[in-house]
Amino acid sequence: MNASIGHSRLLFFPALLMLATLPQVVWANTSGVFSPDVKAGDRMWEYRTSFEPNDGGVEDVFSHRLHYQHALNDQSRLRLIGLQSDNGGDLEFRYMRVEYQYQYLEDEDAGWDSALRFELQIAEGDDLPHRFRVAWTGKVDVTDRWQLRANLITGREFHSGADSGLSVETRWQATYAVGGGTRFGIEAFNDLNTTDDFGGFNEQEHQAGPIVKMRLGRGWSLDFSYLFGLSDDAPDENLRMHLKYSL
Repeated sequence: MNASIGHSRLLFFPALLMLATLPQVVWANTSGVFSPDVKAGDRMWEYRTSFEPNDGGVEDVFSHRLHYQHALNDQSRLRLIGLQSDNGGDLEFRYMRVEYQYQYLEDEDAGWDSALRFELQIAEGDDLPHRFRVAWTGKVDVTDRWQLRANLITGREFHSGADSGLSVETRWQATYAVGGGTRFGIEAFNDLNTTDDFGGFNEQEHQAGPIVKMRLGRGWSLDFSYLFGLSDDAPDENLRMHLKYSL
């Protein structure tokens, strides 16, 4: 193993441990517009942070989560996720999630990529609901530089405090490659509540904003994004970072 790569791995895990002890951090959006791509041999760690600045007297909100994903073959992949967030000033563990993704369309054959993802999320403690969701994702390279992604997600909460009906969420992203492994674009997240009570636009959470994606070399990549609220129930601002390391 290259010595500098090995050194990076040694530094990676202590850094995550230090981040996990950050103080003063309620639940901010750490989600992404995820790709359908599954690649054989893929093994990757990912760390995400999300920060919502003080809004109308409400405390600042900080959430972060850690992923490990492992491809079983060129169609199937497993991912394990753990998330911590603020609860009135104390950083607390919130949930553990297991995901299984199956890619059933390949660009080489169908002209676009598509996959299904199945999620089981188990909340920590008795005051938050668990949930099961099924997600669809699609991706198409419109030109050599323009790429479009879309997600449709539905599921059901269960256990303490669970909402009735099926949750419905959509996401989309459009990015443009500028060279050197860098892409600029815009993305949107739309939480439509549940089939039991969708409510009006301002009773749902709609966010959108710019994103930049960068490849840093030696297996590292970094995404920065900013979301602003489009509806009354959405946070006014959301600053986010996704740091990835491929093994």
